[in-house]
Amino acid sequence: MVLTVLLSHTGAWAQSDDIADAFNKATPEEMAKLRAILDKPLPPSANEGTVRKLLNEKQAAARRLSDQAAEEVVMREAVKALPNNSSYKHNLAMRLYERGGAEQEANELMRQSIAGADEVAAAFRTANFACKWLDQNNPQEAARLVEDAKAKIQHANATPREAAAQIDLSRASRQTQVCTYRLALRAGNTQQAIDAAVQAVAAARQSEAVLQTMASPSATMSIFVRQEMAGTLSTLLQAYRNAGRLNDAEQTLKQVIAYSKEQRLPPRMLSTIYSNAASLRFSQREFTQAEALYRKADEMLARIGDPETSLDRAHAGRSLMTCLLAQSKWKEALTERQRLDKLAETTPKLKGHVNYNFDNGVLYFGNRQYPKAAGLFATAANFNRTTLGESHFSTAESQGMQGAALWRAGGATNQAAALPLLKAAVQAYMLPANADYLENIGMRKERREDIFAAYLDALALTPGEDPSQAMGAADWVRGGVVQDALNDAAVRAAVRTPALAQLVRREQDLKLEITGLRNALSDDAGQALSQARDKIAALERDRLQLQSDIKAAMPEYDRLVHPSAPSIQDIASRLDSKQAVLLLLPTPQAVYVWALSADRPAAFVRANMSDSSVKALVKRLRLQLDFAAPEGAGTRFDSDAAYQLYSTLLAPVAPAWKGKTQLIVAAGGVLGQIPFGLLHTQAGAGFDSKAPWLIRDAAIAHVPSLSAWLAIKSLGQGAVANQNFAAWGDPAFRAQAVANGNKNATRSQTSKTAADLALDLDALAVPSASGLRYADIPALPETRDELLAIAKTLKSDPNKDVYLGTRATRDSVLAASRDGSLQNKRVIAFATHGLMAGDLPNLTQPALALAATDNAAQNPLAPLLTLEDVLSLKLNADWVVLSACNTASGDGRGEEALSGLARGFFYAGSRSLLVTHWAVESESAKLLTTNTFAHYAANPQAPKAESLRQAMLKVMAIPKYAHPAFWAPYALVGDSGR
Repeated sequence: MVLTVLLSHTGAWAQSDDIADAFNKATPEEMAKLRAILDKPLPPSANEGTVRKLLNEKQAAARRLSDQAAEEVVMREAVKALPNNSSYKHNLAMRLYERGGAEQEANELMRQSIAGADEVAAAFRTANFACKWLDQNNPQEAARLVEDAKAKIQHANATPREAAAQIDLSRASRQTQVCTYRLALRAGNTQQAIDAAVQAVAAARQSEAVLQTMASPSATMSIFVRQEMAGTLSTLLQAYRNAGRLNDAEQTLKQVIAYSKEQRLPPRMLSTIYSNAASLRFSQREFTQAEALYRKADEMLARIGDPETSLDRAHAGRSLMTCLLAQSKWKEALTERQRLDKLAETTPKLKGHVNYNFDNGVLYFGNRQYPKAAGLFATAANFNRTTLGESHFSTAESQGMQGAALWRAGGATNQAAALPLLKAAVQAYMLPANADYLENIGMRKERREDIFAAYLDALALTPGEDPSQAMGAADWVRGGVVQDALNDAAVRAAVRTPALAQLVRREQDLKLEITGLRNALSDDAGQALSQARDKIAALERDRLQLQSDIKAAMPEYDRLVHPSAPSIQDIASRLDSKQAVLLLLPTPQAVYVWALSADRPAAFVRANMSDSSVKALVKRLRLQLDFAAPEGAGTRFDSDAAYQLYSTLLAPVAPAWKGKTQLIVAAGGVLGQIPFGLLHTQAGAGFDSKAPWLIRDAAIAHVPSLSAWLAIKSLGQGAVANQNFAAWGDPAFRAQAVANGNKNATRSQTSKTAADLALDLDALAVPSASGLRYADIPALPETRDELLAIAKTLKSDPNKDVYLGTRATRDSVLAASRDGSLQNKRVIAFATHGLMAGDLPNLTQPALALAATDNAAQNPLAPLLTLEDVLSLKLNADWVVLSACNTASGDGRGEEALSGLARGFFYAGSRSLLVTHWAVESESAKLLTTNTFAHYAANPQAPKAESLRQAMLKVMAIPKYAHPAFWAPYALVGDSGR
């Protein structure tokens, strides 16, 4: 998950026909003059200088008009008129490469142009030639020419040069680095690709700097330098995007836009900007926006006269098809594919540019043409295996999709071939070396789910296979940011000496500092940006050294940072005789359920309940639970849905868990949006205190994943905090609204979506502001009573340990962490609103809303305890209570049922969280929390989950609170033990 995102992502893109005006389109009068220049014949008796001047003018005119056919005519005219001029041969070769279909002629022209050039021009052309060999799928020749170009550049730089020659050498360096970037990308080396792109940008800036010193540079040179500057920034954007560094890519996009608006560039560059923005939005999984931007890119190309058969428009069409695939618009994507195929039939040069085996495989997989998809995935897997290696992520993804397609195709032969492919892909997916590829970027999430769903289906339905052994892999596929945070916390818990503990924490803090710096990089291209990047590079070097030192003293470090999928034996060994674990993984075809305890055989069922059916049942349950919902809550309850989920998912595996008094539940997908305690164990019941609620039979803890639970168990081995309680609540937001005096007051997160943005250059670069002001956040006066009651229950001093009103500030939280007092608290509570990125202007990460400060007017985000702040806290807490935060809400904004704040508190050192699934009613919420901690304090040996269970039973026994809307909103997430 990416936490720092532009608010503009949430807006809708609208079309604007005035965008290109920012690029200074040629006026009709200027176009007429340019056409007249093109039509002017070469004087037969003129000297070479005059001919060259006119040819250069004609070429500049063609470029200004974006008339590629006219430009080629001018270039052929130049080669014919001045056969000994190598520059024109080079230019014609480049035009032929761009047009396609004449590579052999272009290659020969390039060789002649290099042979006939001086050493500066030879260096530049050799760099160009290297990139063209990559276009022709010959990386070996490209790599050889890159080294040749570097040697030529180094030799040429040894001699002082005039400005024009300096520019050509800088342009040659830029092109050499662009080619190095492409070679690195082809080899899967994303960091090397970024380094090359950064050096390419530096070389382009050097060209521009020299250009600015020239009194009267030629129009052609100016156009080339500025186009290359914009193009090289675009290359850097793509390098960051390919590496998953989307925040860096976002900042680079801003630079591209700002630069392009300032310079007099041809309209073609507008299409490039839209394409770059679209590719970034695609990586960020903003598929609707990406589709709109790709369509706009194609529209710009059509507007300047590019035919459908041009390479740029073909690329736009292929990218558009991929966006349609990501939105499961299978039929529309197939129509676009068929259009591209027809173009390729009439224009053979397009075949290699629009036919991508993996994307086409996804297309036919989505359209259920599985045999055809399997063949395409096999070709992609073979290519990736040869170029990237057997265990590389891309190989695993292609091979896994091949297996999934064969399995879905059906038939004994297909399915027999599918299972080994799926097993190999799943094992490769889980390798630590592929950890960096597992972010939910682009369509990776959907393809991963396709592969694992087919893998589980194959194990469940193939005679002789044991699907219970896939429990660890099924759990692993659900990992995410919470899992990463717990891995880091587990590393800290496992260290053996204080000195090593300091090293580990320093390494993890460096990782966060590097992330923060990347997120906050200025979009200015000046000294501040350079200094920030230098600092990041220095921090990364320090972090690598720390990792080396830690590994030397702690051989198990890599295993803890990237833990392997837990086996059944691993999980069972951490269970006591009263516990059982339940893992539920919904897929489009079925829900896979595992149950495991320490003293019974594992149980498994493939429940024939589709993902859409599960979503419908969960929605039916939640309709009468959320007090913030327009339907209201607490008057009706869908007992049929509650029993259907239980009978279909849990009852078949009951032999492994029935009779256990503690259940640890790892529920994937939409199942993570309900507390399992409200499921009915019998049909036809009502919703009073005597109903057959599952919570009557066992205490329940929810965990992000079983791997996360194992990591939390490791955290529990440390020393226990020696003080009881600290809390922050009812912050003074300076809101004008009066607190609701209704007897059944509710708490919920108030947020507004970002305003829609027009699809123009400014909208691509500038985030939109939410309509919510900090002072308008609803007050929470009812949380005072709750926190004071908990403090009394835990025998804590409310004057010292409870921060209310104007005292409930971010600074007071950070100060308590710095002085070590927070680390001594066993229970920490925050009774305030949880905000998500976009809820306030410029808010780019989850946060807790705390009391406004004097500088809030100048910096509205100053009062917030952000995720970044939470990650910096030093905790040793049994509980962190997030009351009124709605942290496990069913809004569907994340893959996991926990927010990013949960990740932060686990990382900081909490072993469990008490969070809400929906907006709660205040009086019953106070009863729940105070009774939970009363039981916790009075029963030193009782598990935390049992304390929450007893509180639920006590609250439901009150007739007016018998409905689960009152007693079931809180969920214990994390360690259920003491």
